[in-house]
Amino acid sequence: MSSIGVLVSGGPAPGINGVISASVGEAYRRGIPIKGIRSGFKGIVVDEKDVIVPLTPDTVLGIHNTGGSILGTSRFNPLTKPDTREKFVRGLRENDIDKLIVIGGEGSAFVSYSLTELVPDIQVVHVPKTIDNDLILPNHYPSFGFETARYVGTNILNTLMTDAKTCQRWFVVTSMGRKAGFLALGLGVASGVPLTLIPEEFQDTSPRPGDIARIVFNSIEKSRAQGRDYGIAILAEGILDALDPTGSEDLTNCPRDELGRIRYSMLELGDVILPPLRRLCQEAGVDVKINTKNIGYELRCHSPVSFDVEYTTFLGYGAVKLLMDGYSAVMVTRDFDKLGYEPLSDMMVDGAIRSRKVDLESDFYQISRSFMVR
Repeated sequence: MSSIGVLVSGGPAPGINGVISASVGEAYRRGIPIKGIRSGFKGIVVDEKDVIVPLTPDTVLGIHNTGGSILGTSRFNPLTKPDTREKFVRGLRENDIDKLIVIGGEGSAFVSYSLTELVPDIQVVHVPKTIDNDLILPNHYPSFGFETARYVGTNILNTLMTDAKTCQRWFVVTSMGRKAGFLALGLGVASGVPLTLIPEEFQDTSPRPGDIARIVFNSIEKSRAQGRDYGIAILAEGILDALDPTGSEDLTNCPRDELGRIRYSMLELGDVILPPLRRLCQEAGVDVKINTKNIGYELRCHSPVSFDVEYTTFLGYGAVKLLMDGYSAVMVTRDFDKLGYEPLSDMMVDGAIRSRKVDLESDFYQISRSFMVR
């Protein structure tokens, strides 16, 4: 009997359980079985115990406003090797799953698209998930989880700012955002910190760590001239990829993934910037305490705010509706009060899913920058 499978791929984001809950509710209203696939694309391939579980309204009762993912998640592409691809597809067929809901970001969207190309008889609807907000959605709508991440991160920054003022110190805070600075900039505006730097500012250059440190140092000096010996500088983690790799020994020797990108779990941006920043302060005779802080894991599994609960209810419902209406290889979208979809093929460019970045000419960036001390 035909059934729907649902899985989560990539990093966590607030609202995942809301998508699962709504998709289960709508599947049951339509009379079609729905099954959860544990540990993303990886669970079936590694023969995880009880990897496929039946989902019912009772099993998802009350999860719509909880953080995390009841199905877990993983970063894994089963299509890169023939044996893992065959095992994944066989696992779906053995469980009568011919319709699939994939909750994930741009990398997972590429897997969703590739799966429909390789196995056309399996319908796939992708649900956009990323707190980086770098998926292209109608009318610049945010991806789900972004608003919750900004809310939680702002509360953390407000506490750090109080500590900075109390102890007369500076924090160099790294926020999530590999390719896009939406979260860092949003956090900076909402918390009113003196400085936010995003990767888009350095997309046509290869700055050295000392160049970034100089911008932070200038903010420290100007803040001191205004009578404040404290503050916070937010740096989006994607700046790491923009740095000249010969600029520090840490960058030169840092482990990289199969795409040549720095493994962020192995190197903190703040730790790369801090040594040259302290040297600049010492050379200028500026006596200031500087601490580093990374904000990331605290945001991903937080309970979603009401915006994201409502949003994910739309998306879960919409994913099932699109599947039952015969759609495949599409990403379900919400545009205020309307459900829609985007063909994944239209989002492809140069063998990858197109992503959006902060437009440095936009009012959003210009207004954000006008409130900075730099």
